[in-house]
Amino acid sequence: MKPYALKWGEGRTWEPYGPGFAVKAGSYESQGGLVFIEYATRKGEEPGRHTHDGEDEIFYVLKGEVEFSCGDETFRVGENGFVFLPRNIEHGYTILNDGEARLLVVVAPPRWGESIEAEGEPISEMAKAEWARRNRT
Repeated sequence: MKPYALKWGEGRTWEPYGPGFAVKAGSYESQGGLVFIEYATRKGEEPGRHTHDGEDEIFYVLKGEVEFSCGDETFRVGENGFVFLPRNIEHGYTILNDGEARLLVVVAPPRWGESIEAEGEPISEMAKAEWARRNRT
């Protein structure tokens, strides 16, 4: 494996989440250690509450404000905020701001992330342009 660098929006996307969801480093690159994802999303695009068996999730909020719930706990996280969601506990999040929210996500060890990688595709210029058109603030 060689070192590499990527810009925002570069990486592998996963179709259900569109071009705003890019895998920057996956289990192949990290030799099974983690998956690192960047994610641009909006209010109303959040997943429902769910559980990852055997995987921890870490979120870092670059832009926006997000309310995370994990078990019985709730955390309101703004820009440059961090949250750790332990494995095997039901969790979810809600975007609180209008406009785009940008998140960095680490999944470790990468079980759920591996499925994203297996189904992922490089982000095309057309897909990036469509994402930008839909998500203008």
